[in-house]
Amino acid sequence: MLTNLIQEHDKIKRKTQKECEQKWQDLKKMSKGVTTHLLTSITGGVNVVFQNQRHLETEVSKLQTQIGKFYKEADQWKELIKRINEPLKELGDVENWMRTIDQDLKDLVFCVNFVNGHQTEKENEQKKLEEIEEQRRLKLQEEELANKKKKEEKEKKLMEEKEKEKEKLKQEKEKEEQQKQKKSLEKETTPKKKQTKSLPKAKPTSNKKTKKKKERSKRNKSEKSQPEKKPQKKKKLSSLELENELLKKKIEEMKKQMMMKNETEQN
Repeated sequence: MLTNLIQEHDKIKRKTQKECEQKWQDLKKMSKGVTTHLLTSITGGVNVVFQNQRHLETEVSKLQTQIGKFYKEADQWKELIKRINEPLKELGDVENWMRTIDQDLKDLVFCVNFVNGHQTEKENEQKKLEEIEEQRRLKLQEEELANKKKKEEKEKKLMEEKEKEKEKLKQEKEKEEQQKQKKSLEKETTPKKKQTKSLPKAKPTSNKKTKKKKERSKRNKSEKSQPEKKPQKKKKLSSLELENELLKKKIEEMKKQMMMKNETEQN
């Protein structure tokens, strides 16, 4: 799953990079066109201004000559003023040209700032993408560490459970052996008691007959009780074997589940 996600992310990243490069090239072309157009317009305006300046310089020289004549010829004063009004009007046209040039320069500055802002935005986006990728890598590393810790804890728990089960089995076996020993001791003690009771004593015959009857009845009872005890032992042994088998099955199932979980986590 993680490899598929990483591959998809790489594909998306490549697509975005291609789109960004295409947009960047288009912006470069547009900016070049705009700059060339603006430069041509500015150069044309500058040429016109330069020509006007030359014209003004010639007119200034004329004005100087006219001023000299003005001092000499007071009568022609009004005519000279009329001639001066015309170049003054041309000077007003020059001011308008300067205003247009200022506006063009402002437009150029705006375009340059716009292009620089787009570049900064692109760089910021790239930085953000790199930060997001780093955060994802860190998260994946943290998740892997957490999964490893969980696996180790689960394995420890399983080992502890296995040890506890082994201890329980040992205790049960010890209890069974103790019970067997107790029963064997009881069996060994019971015939001794019977022998002591069956010893003859110096008493009348009537008492002997009654005692014999009692002994026979006791023997019959003991024989009836003894075969009933033997199958109980077999039952206990069979139940322990069943418990052992069930425990083994449970342990195998737990192992299979752990193997399945490990395989799914690795995938």
